[in-house]
Amino acid sequence: MRILITILFLFFSFFGFSQSVSAPVSRTYQINTSGQDASGFVINGFNSETLLTSIGLINPPAGTTFSITTTTGLTFASGYSTWSNITRISFTGTMTNVNNALASLKINTGSSTGNVQISVSTTINPTGYYYNATNGHFYRPISGSSTYTAAKNNSTTQTFKGQTGYLVTITSQDEQNFIGANVPGNNIWIALSDRLQEGYWRVDAGPENGTLINIGNYNGNPQSGTYQNWCGGEPNDAGGEDYAVTKWGGGNCWNDLPDGAGWTSGYVVEFGTWSNPQDATFTGFYAANTTNTVAITNTLTGTISIPSLSSLPTVTLYRIINGSDVLIETKTVSLTGTYSFTLPSQNTTYKLVPSLSIQGINNTDFNLVFDESKNINTPPNTQSGLVMTGTKQWKASDVNEDGVVNMADAYLVAAHITNFRPITKVLWFQPSSYDSITKNNFSSISPVTFFTISVTTSNVTQNIKYCILGDVNLSHSSQ
Repeated sequence: MRILITILFLFFSFFGFSQSVSAPVSRTYQINTSGQDASGFVINGFNSETLLTSIGLINPPAGTTFSITTTTGLTFASGYSTWSNITRISFTGTMTNVNNALASLKINTGSSTGNVQISVSTTINPTGYYYNATNGHFYRPISGSSTYTAAKNNSTTQTFKGQTGYLVTITSQDEQNFIGANVPGNNIWIALSDRLQEGYWRVDAGPENGTLINIGNYNGNPQSGTYQNWCGGEPNDAGGEDYAVTKWGGGNCWNDLPDGAGWTSGYVVEFGTWSNPQDATFTGFYAANTTNTVAITNTLTGTISIPSLSSLPTVTLYRIINGSDVLIETKTVSLTGTYSFTLPSQNTTYKLVPSLSIQGINNTDFNLVFDESKNINTPPNTQSGLVMTGTKQWKASDVNEDGVVNMADAYLVAAHITNFRPITKVLWFQPSSYDSITKNNFSSISPVTFFTISVTTSNVTQNIKYCILGDVNLSHSSQ
């Protein structure tokens, strides 16, 4: 039995605690909204090791960033200094602290729509290497003056996590910014040369090797679909300059230089041949991503304040187009009185029309109206001890809506009870109007038949209250 238990323990240790990163399901994020939940990424299977973890947004719509609100026990990787409103970050920490941070991940959006991929990766923290969460590549800066030829050749002799290195190629502004933030020194060799044909600048290493990006000097003729970042007036081939550096003179742009060691302070070895972090094949490296949508997802939500009813109100949504009502949808509110619509268009006006079929008028209502009507100077009757004491009772009691509660209203309630002349009207109100009704002002508080809603770029809430005309006991009116 002891042997069996040991075998089972080893089995579950091997299969139940493998190292991995799991991703949440895709979400839809509303435009122009900060702090939207992006949690659900979880790192598994590590112990107390210090992990290098990276989060990146792949091709996000303009204005889309993320923030991390729980950062206990974490340390920025080189080149990073803030947890808020960023598109890429790398940091170190234990698995527990990293997972706490991932649980606090929030997406912030601007006014642009589109898809955004969130990529999370982790590995046991390597020394001297920097990870770009956008493309899933590692970079190793090598300091010291070197010729271009030596830098290129030496790069291919290095391996890291199962990948062979190459002299860094810079193929996007994001990658340029990453190099600028993380690589020390100035005048750094990059794999770009026109040595084969003067003025024809081609990528000289890596997966893009041979790609023509520019023809001619003095910024020349950039080739469509390629990235370049020449300094002003470069390349200029002054004295036979066939190779390129970045961070020229402490900036973040490129210059052309001859194949010598005197101008430079180092180079960078790049590891990784893919463009999507999810495709990485590093050993001991784990990644996951999820593609989300940034869209206009305005909703109209609200409540109709109701006690328990034998039937529930419905609400019908119309969009107003050129003065006409276009039906969108009709819904029955939930048992708690809530409802929600997805609004199909921005910057437009909608009409919300409530409806209720239940009528709760009975003998109790007649007795209340009849007894109160004996106070013929109502309103404004200020005597104490009147039959009706609830302020909404006055609005419901004025069945003929003439601004006075008297015997005429009592007779109409009686006619309803005997099915001679049913009362079918429901009075709908904005909550503030409904709550302001008193014995003395009920005739001046006007109900509405629909609610007009103007929508721009944010979600809207429309709460509604009502009372049934003649339901003097208010047993079926808003509370």
